[in-house]
Amino acid sequence: MTAIERTAYPRFKSLPNLKELAELYTPTESELAFARVQTASKEGRFRLLISLKAFQRLGYFPDAASIPTALIEHLRKLLNLNSSVDAIAPLRSQRRYETAIRTFLKVKIFDAGARQHIAIAIATAATTMDRNADLINVAIEELVKESYELPAFSTLDRLAGNVRSITNHRLFQQVASKLTPAEQTFLDELLLSQSVEGQVTLNLLKSPPKSVRLSHIIQLQSKFDKLMSFGNAQRLLAGIAKGKIQSFAAQAKALDISDFRDIKTNKRHALLVCLLYRAQVKTRDYLVDLFLKRMRKIHYLARQRLVELREQ
Repeated sequence: MTAIERTAYPRFKSLPNLKELAELYTPTESELAFARVQTASKEGRFRLLISLKAFQRLGYFPDAASIPTALIEHLRKLLNLNSSVDAIAPLRSQRRYETAIRTFLKVKIFDAGARQHIAIAIATAATTMDRNADLINVAIEELVKESYELPAFSTLDRLAGNVRSITNHRLFQQVASKLTPAEQTFLDELLLSQSVEGQVTLNLLKSPPKSVRLSHIIQLQSKFDKLMSFGNAQRLLAGIAKGKIQSFAAQAKALDISDFRDIKTNKRHALLVCLLYRAQVKTRDYLVDLFLKRMRKIHYLARQRLVELREQ
């Protein structure tokens, strides 16, 4: 799946069916009247209406090559034009059509003011969201609400990425500033190639829980004790949204030791704190869950044994 497919950025359906053509691309009487006022010929109305219906569907003016043939032929048929009439307007006429369409639809062109507006919206969303696609969707929703023309997808993608990077950098600094020298050392030692007996390692943070067997519960308790030797990592993440913590922890889990060494210190420490915190939470939850399963199994076996004794 491409980056644009992960977002709500509007695109044409390659093969619209008859119902979609009728509902989405048939001009109304007011639109036909608008086209007659703006153009002196039926050919001009044809080209203007193509741009109008395309803009209404997408919220931006697409490249001529991306406009579905079905849309063009639908309008050609409605206007009783033969196939020799070119659907693409000369550049000068196209620019005039676009200006007229924006005025007709009361849509504002994407400008510096629009860029600043969505940058603020993205920055607010980036405190709780970490996927570029989600931030782009926030920007699209805000632009539509404020009646702005959508810019190119690359513009939104780049802006969302830049704002997200700035927001995350601030969060990484926030976490790193709270670390004591001992905690920094603890995190750095997670990335040692060779560890001493009893030391917490990166692999230990990533390791999944095992079965309900008593020996595994004992091992899980030992793991939890090791993880908590750092202290409760939650206090270092105060003020950071749960979704961001989970995203940072997922990023950290996907990295190996060599990858971490290539990351700047503040980011490296913050990602490790998030991974450690998630490991503490999950290990505690698994420990409680395994204990309860173990107790249910003991109770079940005891009931079975009681039945046997009664029968005897």
